[in-house]
Amino acid sequence: MLEKRESVFIATLDRGENVIDPPFVERFGAVLDEIEAASGPRTLVTTGSGRFFSTGLSLRYVETLDADALQMFLTTVDHLLARLVSAPFVTVAAINGHCIATGALLALAHDYRVMRADRGFFALPSVDVGIPFTHGMTALISRKVPPPWSDDLAISGDRFGGREASSRHVVHRAVPEDAVVPMAVEIAVRHSGKDAETLGTIKQRLYHDVLTALQS
Repeated sequence: MLEKRESVFIATLDRGENVIDPPFVERFGAVLDEIEAASGPRTLVTTGSGRFFSTGLSLRYVETLDADALQMFLTTVDHLLARLVSAPFVTVAAINGHCIATGALLALAHDYRVMRADRGFFALPSVDVGIPFTHGMTALISRKVPPPWSDDLAISGDRFGGREASSRHVVHRAVPEDAVVPMAVEIAVRHSGKDAETLGTIKQRLYHDVLTALQS
């Protein structure tokens, strides 16, 4: 669901655990299309519903794929992450609940992250599910989370609550449940007047290595 509050587009992921499959990629791509086509100041806040932001790839879908098909699907996910990383408007992830695996990568692709402090986990358990990060995903983790926490996230697969994720600079703020979206919107409004062409160029240059890996 996509709504607009003045300059802020709010995309609410509202399909249960918000697993990432081809329909999810298509829907999120359409959200980015709509915001990119909008005129005037604009920003994006992405949030979930209930207990979940996103639990990552749909394992039910992935299990139906052979190796080549899986690689093709991961490439489409990489390209979606690249679009979000390089979006010519400011993006904020309002992490309302569990943010796992590729769902966590989706959050990392945003410019800012606000997470619920008291419940919900942020984790990258690729090592435990047997699906390695792509080169682009690895570059994204390394760029958006400072070492040694980036290495710890990727290698251990451990789960971090909001406060721990904030202390490790995985997210920018950890706040009470009822403040997650308002804080994200506040950040978005503060940065809504950026020139799209200039911001897009800055992101392309700032994240050049990440984008090259995601788009290869």
